[in-house]
Amino acid sequence: MVKRWLVVAAATVAFSLGWQPADAKERYTYLHHSTPTNVFWQAVKRGMDDACAQVQADCQMVFLQQDGNFQEQLNNLEAAIAQKPDGIIMTFAGGEIFDEAIERAMKAGIPVIASNVDHPKKTHRLAFVGQDLEQAGYDLAAGLAPQFPKSGPIHVLIGISGPGQVWAESRGAGIARFMDDYKKANPGRQITYEKIDSGLDLSTTGQRVAAYVQSKPTTAYFDVGYWAAGAAVSLRDLGKKPGEILLACFDLVPVVLDEMKSGYVQLTIDQQPYLQGYIPVHELRNINKYKLGAYDVNTGKALVTPDQVDTLVKLSQEGVR
Repeated sequence: MVKRWLVVAAATVAFSLGWQPADAKERYTYLHHSTPTNVFWQAVKRGMDDACAQVQADCQMVFLQQDGNFQEQLNNLEAAIAQKPDGIIMTFAGGEIFDEAIERAMKAGIPVIASNVDHPKKTHRLAFVGQDLEQAGYDLAAGLAPQFPKSGPIHVLIGISGPGQVWAESRGAGIARFMDDYKKANPGRQITYEKIDSGLDLSTTGQRVAAYVQSKPTTAYFDVGYWAAGAAVSLRDLGKKPGEILLACFDLVPVVLDEMKSGYVQLTIDQQPYLQGYIPVHELRNINKYKLGAYDVNTGKALVTPDQVDTLVKLSQEGVR
């Protein structure tokens, strides 16, 4: 039976436990930039767990105590390197802060695969498994645009959930790029957009979006994460009808699916987090056992509309979508 490590919230806890006594099993560590309360990462962990069971590896996923605390993630990386695992899976939301440590890991013969968020220069990793973030932002906006009013001014609000974080800025840049193209394609209309710090919490996002739309007429709100579901709650509380302000976001977490069924969220994108946990484990296994080369995998930009929700709810609950 494959041993399982409990999800832990910090390296000081994770690595004080140590690895199991040495045996033939390979050991992989998955380090990322979020906390256990972020439901998105439970699907990633499910994918990692399933892959580790198939290759009979010992694996651990190390969460943070605070979302986006990159110094904490760097500390986790240092602790992982000291344990000399057979491979590290890493998110690079913090950009180049990890470069020196990653260089030491790779010189020590520890292969590193990027997942979910790639290194901004596409270096310091053997491959990337995840979504093309900027293009996904563009496609999200393009997917919602047919629902924009056919006449009159259009104003779009873009919520940058984690300002300065690679994933958030990249998606936001993609949305803005589409809006610039849309404006050029419709020269006779007043088309504008604005970015705000929308927060990494459902209630915070809801409060900030509610305050904004009360001060400025808004056609649509794009969230670079799943926190548009919080905006949906606030818009309902303001007495806005479904679709009165269009909402689009990312991921198939339960709160997003609920608000799609309610009619308040019109569009989301599934980046298939299960694969972001599953594929890197198999890549590391193939690198170590068969000396195969690493390869990039785009885990997708599947646009999901409300009419698809009923068929996806069960799979979301199982942690595979």
